[in-house]
Amino acid sequence: MPLSTTLLVCDVLATGMVAGFLTMYCLTIGGYFTFMVRTGRAEELQRTYPEFRRRIHLKSVYGLTMLLQLLVALVTLVAGRGTGVLHLLPAACCLPFLLLVHGLTGFTRPEERLVSGQHLTDTELARYARLNLPLHAVYACLYAASTLLLLIPALT
Repeated sequence: MPLSTTLLVCDVLATGMVAGFLTMYCLTIGGYFTFMVRTGRAEELQRTYPEFRRRIHLKSVYGLTMLLQLLVALVTLVAGRGTGVLHLLPAACCLPFLLLVHGLTGFTRPEERLVSGQHLTDTELARYARLNLPLHAVYACLYAASTLLLLIPALT
């Protein structure tokens, strides 16, 4: 199998995996977090979740997974630069877009404070409850669409 094909397969798998993770986040634990915040039970959530997160090094695992997808997408993009690469570009833009939107919406701080057990103001709790699921749903759709775009050469 040519290197370009191997890289493309890895890109499809990595990007699709993140799309699936974000979709399941919206359907499961993200919905639970939002429910806990909306029902005034953020402190109850914070009594157990931060310890779990620390013990299994979840922040590092999550960060490395997202970074791995970006690195695979960038390597695939660079390796394919002599051919048509437009379909490869969105997968390389997903994480930068996510980080930009997180920052511009002010979501980064309340999200980190909630899952790490830090105190949140009422404004931060309201922002978290309002943005958590919509933002993650947009990210899931972006990663899923990027995965489909990666498949264009195989479908044509």
